[in-house]
Formats: sequence, structure tokens, C-alpha cells
Amino acid sequence: MIAVSKTPFRIPLAGGLTDLKQFAADFGGVTVSATIDKYIYVVIKRSASQYTDLRYQNVHERVTGYNQIRHNLIREAVKLTGLTEIPLELTIMADLSSESGLGSSGALTVGLLHAMHALQGRVVGQRQLFEEAAHIEVDILDGASGYHDPTICALGGLKLIEYDGPRVTARDIAMSPATRKAFIDSLLFFYSGHHAKSKPSLDLLTSHLHDAQETLHAMKRLGYELETAFQTGDLAQIGRIIEAQQQLKMQLPGRFVNSYVREITQKIGRLGAHAQLPGGKISAFVIVCCPDGQHDLVRRELADLREVHFNLTETGTQVVTI
Repeated sequence: MIAVSKTPFRIPLAGGLTDLKQFAADFGGVTVSATIDKYIYVVIKRSASQYTDLRYQNVHERVTGYNQIRHNLIREAVKLTGLTEIPLELTIMADLSSESGLGSSGALTVGLLHAMHALQGRVVGQRQLFEEAAHIEVDILDGASGYHDPTICALGGLKLIEYDGPRVTARDIAMSPATRKAFIDSLLFFYSGHHAKSKPSLDLLTSHLHDAQETLHAMKRLGYELETAFQTGDLAQIGRIIEAQQQLKMQLPGRFVNSYVREITQKIGRLGAHAQLPGGKISAFVIVCCPDGQHDLVRRELADLREVHFNLTETGTQVVTI
């Protein structure tokens, strides 16, 4: 039997970073984000040999025991799902590059767990998947993430998610079909190639959390304000909030801003559009909201970046067995 999982990437819109472990435990967090039709795929089967073979990002690992696996997320997913005594063949593929600011580690952890459970004939729900994925990333590995990425990548859709420590509640954001279409039509998405790791940035933020509290509380308020803007169909306000999230993030202790980030956001702002570089670092992608139809102006201004076409998706992680 072969198990294949397909797990979406996500774009954050407001409230990101309030899901980090300590802030969520002390104050509660909130995020608004959406999954997109770009995916991470995990293909796994039992090996016919005595070796476990892992292929990902042009890397090939061949090991005889799970504790020799160098990839932290694969190793811990194997351990959690009880596949430690079984040689495996596992391949990871993705529509977009990793370390890009689109929740790739959360999506991968969810996808690994989904495929590994399915390989053993277990049908598991979305909540179990995101709770197990968050446990691996946040608790076991003390990783470069909070609870947000595995949750939205498991659930799918455009959601407001609240965090009371590790306890998560999520709801779809109600809006008219016209508002949803106008929002999707307003978005542009560009790839810059500025890849970076999240952990150094988020470690710095976590170590200075007291200094960041006021800004994080302001980000949290943006999450609820964005939900209201969607509900009332206020596209201009939606764009302003997306930009406000970026501006607040640039005030935080961490590696969130440099001359490139300032230049991009200022260029877009001068056109009356709104930019956000997603994730807990300087992202490889730029999301632009054009509420007044500035699409062509933005494309000309960012001609040195590669535009990536995408759509929102309502579906979270999926798995099939063959």
C-alpha cells in the first residue's frame, strides 16, 4: 500500500505571531489566514529492503534506524505515529519552495502525519492532525512556529483562529460571494527569492516578548477587525489591515525588516495598494492587495519579481491510499 497526502500552503492576513507559545498562553492569540492551491505532497510506502529511504529537496537519506534520520520533522513524525520499526520509502514534493514564509513546515508536518497514519490504516481527524503537528513543532522541537500553521493547513479555508495556549478554536469568516470574489480578484502574489529561516527571527522575538507585547496586542486586534471588514464587505479596509499587519511586524524585535522590505512596502504604498511579506521572517513572497484596481501599476513596479498565480482553497489536508 502507498499513502499520499496533499496539504496546502497558507497566506496569513492578520494576527500572525500572536499564536506563539508564550504569548498564546499568557494572553491568547488570534489569526486570520487562508489556504491556497499550492501544496506539499508526501508519498510513503513500506520498503522492500532493510533501509529507510527519504527523498526531499534534492536530498537522499538512507538509514537503518529512525533515530538516524537527519530531517527533524520526518524523524519525530515517524516516532509519534509508531513506524519506528518499519523500513520506509518516503518522498516529499512541493509546488513552492520551502522556507518561504507560507507555512511550509506546518504543512509538511501535517502532511507527514496524515500519510503515516493512513499507511497504517488509521483514519484521523483534522484536529488530531494539527494538535500532533503542533506538539512536534512547538513542544518537541521548540521550533520556529506557533500553533497557527499546522492548524490552518490541516483545516483549510479562510478562517479566524483563536488560541488559548495550545487549545484552538476556529471559524469560517462569513462574507458575501461578491466580497469573496472582490477580495480574491484584488490579490497579487510575487516571488522574490529572499529565503530565510524563521527560527532565528522567532527566537529573538520570544526572548524579547515583554518588549513586544504592546505590538502583539495590536496585531491581535487586527484579526478581529479584519473579520468585521470581510463581514461588511469593506475591501479598502481589508487592504489597510493587511498592510497594518506588515507595519506592526516591522516594529517587533526579530528579523522582520531590512532595506529590501522597506523599499517594497514603500513602493506599493505609493501606488495606494497594500503589501505584506508573510511569515515570521523576511519572506520569499510578497502579497499585494489592490482594492482600487492598481494591478498593472503594481506589476510594473515589481517587474523584477516573478508573479505567481494562485487561488484560495476551502480544503485542508487530504490523503489517499493506493
